[in-house]
Amino acid sequence: MNPNSISHLSLALSYPNDFDRARAAEDGRADDTLGGSIMIHGGSGSIGCMAVGDEAAEDLFILTADAGWDRGLIVVSPVDFRRTDLPADYRASTPWVNDLYAWIRAELDTLPLAPPPAASVASGAP
Repeated sequence: MNPNSISHLSLALSYPNDFDRARAAEDGRADDTLGGSIMIHGGSGSIGCMAVGDEAAEDLFILTADAGWDRGLIVVSPVDFRRTDLPADYRASTPWVNDLYAWIRAELDTLPLAPPPAASVASGAP
């Protein structure tokens, strides 16, 4: 947790972690090609991190502090598998991706399903 982030507030993600390093090794990718220092932060722009806006960053920061960061699990997913699936023409680039997505689906299934966000004109809704 970084209350002094240049992007308002930020939370560091554990990427790459042991899983990521092991899959990279299986694929023949060098550890130094994986990147790192991935954060969830405030603001509206980012290069490789996840900018969620200042208000959402504040909410997440407070929830994380109240829950105790050592108990936190953040699941980063390409879609909310509880609501939708990947496009029909999606093909995993390597077999372990399917195992990863199965794990993500299982983790998401343990979380309560909130109502979908309201559509807005800004997001292209009619």
